[in-house]
Amino acid sequence: PKTQVICVDVESICTPIHNTCGLFMKDIALVKLAQRVNFTRHVQPICLPSNCSDLPTDTPSYATGWGKIDDYYEFDDDYNDFDDGTKESMKEAGFKKSMNDQPTKLSSSSSQAVLKGVLILESTNQLMQRKIDIIDQAECTKQMEREVPGYIVCSNGGACHGDSGGPLMYEDNGQWFLGGVISDGPDDCLQPERPLLFIKVSHFVQSLISPALPSSSQRNKIATCATEEARKDCVRKFYQFYNNTF
Repeated sequence: PKTQVICVDVESICTPIHNTCGLFMKDIALVKLAQRVNFTRHVQPICLPSNCSDLPTDTPSYATGWGKIDDYYEFDDDYNDFDDGTKESMKEAGFKKSMNDQPTKLSSSSSQAVLKGVLILESTNQLMQRKIDIIDQAECTKQMEREVPGYIVCSNGGACHGDSGGPLMYEDNGQWFLGGVISDGPDDCLQPERPLLFIKVSHFVQSLISPALPSSSQRNKIATCATEEARKDCVRKFYQFYNNTF
């Protein structure tokens, strides 16, 4: 609803000083707002983890976002041609929504053909939540076929296009903590060909977050944050990496 939307100007952005601008870029930033924001039912804080602490293995983690969601429509016996890929045209053309609650089996055009249906990725105006299956660094390195740095947390999928920047959260003794930030993921959201990558927030508590707090000196902030020019240059290199790699 419109009443839940708050628009606030940004005073400054602080990103880490990068040593790589490719796949494992330190994709995290601190944003200082130009004015204070009042907490409401829909605007709430979240706790920071201890410096360099690992996500707990005995409690579930969740990701939230407004990224793409999927619906699978099966062919009806006498379906007609359709003009576009919207839900409305699917229904008009004789498609019916599948009652099968196993969308991860639909990974390619060949599998969709066998199941006689079509998969549609759509935008949503509703905040979505999903439990995340975290995998350890060794398994992530194996699947990525390259060494994964310690500031990266990996999972077996769980997010889709548009979820980048969203939180990875877990509850501990009644308090919610920010364990990670969604950074990069596979092209196939339904059956991921590689792990989903999160930036591990605890890795940056002491090096990035604490020095940028109001109690720290301006000198520390300058030393911790990349310059505006360096930040923009790293973003350009990041997209060049993807254009050249994929």
